Amino acid sequence: MSEVFVYVLDLFIPTDLTRKEVLKAFKEDKLKPFEFIQEIIEDNGVREIKGVDLYDTLFKGDDFLLEYTVDFANGRIAVKVIGSNDPRKMLREYYQYIKRSHSL
Repeated sequence: MSEVFVYVLDLFIPTDLTRKEVLKAFKEDKLKPFEFIQEIIEDNGVREIKGVDLYDTLFKGDDFLLEYTVDFANGRIAVKVIGSNDPRKMLREYYQYIKRSHSL
């Protein structure tokens, strides 16, 4: 069973990454986890990437969600790296967190 998923274009895409390796990379460089998944993103139509920024994060127990904004040939898109056995639940919790943090 996959530990880490990429969420892009309303798709949950399983990866062969482990939570541990993604978190270690994140501690070294906030953009490094994106490098791990860049090929997956490009394979799903997000090509000619011009820039990547970390938008926000949520850490909850052993689970995490890292959201990146990606500037590419056709505009800008949000890409999420989700470390969870239940990525849909983690995504819901992230949206609740975003809603709370932006309503203050």
